[in-house]
Amino acid sequence: MNLTLLSVALVLEIVYGLLFALTIKLPGFRFWPPPSRRSWQFLLSWLLVIVVGVAFFFLGLLDFGSFWLPRFWLRFPVALVLFLLASAIGLWAHTVFPLRGTIGLGSSLVTEGPYRYTRNPQYISDVLGILGYMVLTNSWMVWVVGALGVALSILAPFTEEPWLEERFGDAYREYKARVPRFFRLGEMGNGT
Repeated sequence: MNLTLLSVALVLEIVYGLLFALTIKLPGFRFWPPPSRRSWQFLLSWLLVIVVGVAFFFLGLLDFGSFWLPRFWLRFPVALVLFLLASAIGLWAHTVFPLRGTIGLGSSLVTEGPYRYTRNPQYISDVLGILGYMVLTNSWMVWVVGALGVALSILAPFTEEPWLEERFGDAYREYKARVPRFFRLGEMGNGT
């Protein structure tokens, strides 16, 4: 059962990654963000996310404690901090950029709230939540699936940025120059 869940999650994450790569490399192809709520891209992207998310969750339960991290009560505080940060950032982002915009169906450029500090607070929230679950469950299978999930969350903005530039033009280019993709360490970086 565990290996089946792991295999399904990995195959679907690889498919998602390939579709992201095609979106980035082929100007006429767009998987993410989806063109409309009734498009194949919308349906497939959310189907993949849901199936991988369910597999990820159950792998954590079924393969709990199979990895090398310390005992549960030593890693629990770290996981809790990661979950709390993920929740705080995610909720803050959703207060100014609701679900409709998140799934690529919004109509305005959002630059307030956490978007003043990072162009992708929801992906940062996703990464922190994934890492929290990886630490909490201490499952090698969750670590493999989670590592790919983190990579996809880092890759996703690269699929969105050309679309955002096309859609919002100079307003997005100015925003992009001013606000980093994820976060800026010190004075390093130029908004990317």
